[in-house]
Amino acid sequence: MLKHRIQNLLILLLLGISYLLFHQVKAGLVSDFSDQLSSQTIATAANHEITFTTSSDWAPDKTLEVYFDTGFDLTQIDYTDIDLLDDGANKNLGLTAGTGVGGNIGAVISGQTITFTQNDTDTIASGSIITIKIGTNASHQVVGDKHIYNPDIAGAYYISLSGSFGDMGTISTQILTTDMVGFTGTIEPSISFELRNSDDNGVFTGCNFGVISHSAVSECSYRLAPETNLPTGFQVFIQADGNLSNSQATIANITEDQIVTAGTEGYGLALTAGTGMIKAGDYSDDDTPVSSTGALLLSANSVYNYIQGDLSTSALITLRLAVSPQTKAGFYNQLISYSILGNF
Repeated sequence: MLKHRIQNLLILLLLGISYLLFHQVKAGLVSDFSDQLSSQTIATAANHEITFTTSSDWAPDKTLEVYFDTGFDLTQIDYTDIDLLDDGANKNLGLTAGTGVGGNIGAVISGQTITFTQNDTDTIASGSIITIKIGTNASHQVVGDKHIYNPDIAGAYYISLSGSFGDMGTISTQILTTDMVGFTGTIEPSISFELRNSDDNGVFTGCNFGVISHSAVSECSYRLAPETNLPTGFQVFIQADGNLSNSQATIANITEDQIVTAGTEGYGLALTAGTGMIKAGDYSDDDTPVSSTGALLLSANSVYNYIQGDLSTSALITLRLAVSPQTKAGFYNQLISYSILGNF
């Protein structure tokens, strides 16, 4: 009699161990479990994007529970603020689980837990990558308009997975007093100006018309290369020390709106502005008299970057001179000054 009782106890014990082993095998740990928050600042509304890989099948009617540690406030959200994706494919959600293939997965928020219930037909296979978006980042059926609010006190908080589908997992996320770092700095204003030769492969040193003939127009070209980081740009001014002359005679400046022509005495300037530069006043047409009283030549109204060799980033100045058979012989000269002013 005692022998039979011992045998019965052994059988019950073995059945109990088998039951425990069965349930231990059934439950698995998810892998690659993470939660990306749009903000980790205390008491701040944040989107969540939870991702994990299942180790068990999520069978019909089984639940997946996502628990947020005490301190997170889930009271604002409902299922319309949630997307659930299986290997990147969105699943439809509803207040209750649906029926048939493709039926809704139920999504209910209670306290600190979101419970998802699989419909009565579908199975999400083990090894699937599940993504759960919560907040305004949810957009599958409707665009989410509410968030989960972070705890009011900085520290480590837990998010865990469980449910009757068999898997579990826990991660920690850090809530901070602030998740932003202030930065200040000053970029000093700068402005530069160069005179370059017409091919922009060297510094310009001066014009020499050489021997001037009344049968042709003599020309001398060079480039203005301004540059500034001022967001309001710059202005370039021009001023001559007088007319092109010598002690005995003066060569007449061209009349405004005229063109220097061979055989007719006249002297003027033609301006080709670089990209983004603005020609000023009378200098916006063809040949223009060189001002001896100072005048605005060109400008830019934003940051301007001069690139050596890129002719579109500098302005071309062409001095044009014509004489008549009656123009007096001699050595003529003129000094032209340029200045640049930042638009502060």
